[in-house]
Amino acid sequence: MDASDDGRQGLLRSGLSCHFTAIRMRPLKRPMPNDALQAAALPPTMTVAAFYKFVAIDDVTALQSRLHDLCVEKAIKGTILLSSEGINATVSGTVQSIDVLIATLKSDARFAGLTVKLSQSEGYPFGRLKVKAKPEIVTFGIPSANPSVATGALVEPEDWNALISDPDVLVIDTRNDYEVEVGTFARAQNPKTRAFNEFPDYVARELSADKQRRIAMFCTGGIRCEKASAYLINEGFENVYQLHGGILNYLARVPSDESLWRGECFVFDERVALRHGVEQGSHALCERCGHPVRRPETTARPLLCAACAESHA
Repeated sequence: MDASDDGRQGLLRSGLSCHFTAIRMRPLKRPMPNDALQAAALPPTMTVAAFYKFVAIDDVTALQSRLHDLCVEKAIKGTILLSSEGINATVSGTVQSIDVLIATLKSDARFAGLTVKLSQSEGYPFGRLKVKAKPEIVTFGIPSANPSVATGALVEPEDWNALISDPDVLVIDTRNDYEVEVGTFARAQNPKTRAFNEFPDYVARELSADKQRRIAMFCTGGIRCEKASAYLINEGFENVYQLHGGILNYLARVPSDESLWRGECFVFDERVALRHGVEQGSHALCERCGHPVRRPETTARPLLCAACAESHA
């Protein structure tokens, strides 16, 4: 029954079908000013937290349950991966909810030193919550690549430019090919991998002949470099460096006029890509294949990448 039906039934019950001695009028609401209307139409700003830590976890199932319940209670959306080797997550929610989650994790001695990278999003960048138990928190497939044993030397964002500008340093983007297309560092080699577990094949094919060469690696938030550098060290490479906190940390801390970053940084959520200042970029996903594509100035539909547009023509 809609509101008009409810009103008509009330009049019939009161016997006032023909005569009305008084009518109580509801006060009229003042129209909202234009700026208030625009503010009401905007989605709320959410805090996005990205973090990982390689640490032994022997109660994965119990921890999974506790974190799931907490995130549901606090209306947090995103993905948390857990395994016996550690935790890897990107989640979103109100700043208060994210604060509670991070404080809860840090109250556990295993996560006391957790480093968290924060950014903002207009509305939730994730459609739902996933808290999963996995064999690895980043799929690589080689157990001997253990970041808890050894990783490359960490290089802070403020020192990264000097390192990768050295012509004797080999700069490697450890991300997948479609991510590299959106943006990368000057002089960086693209291994052209379709998935991270193809990286060892690239090493065997392109790097194994010179294990003394200085190698500087980077990825989105640092976790893939942890595995990649652990693998290189285990294979006998002697001079391995990695960007501390990944591209996101660099974009947050290095001014754009000093940057050697070119393009935007692909991220695995509905924002698609971020630019300097860790702000929303100008990319969207192809509506046919899901490949990242620069968002056009017009809102023409469908939004297709070059390959799909050619096949669609």
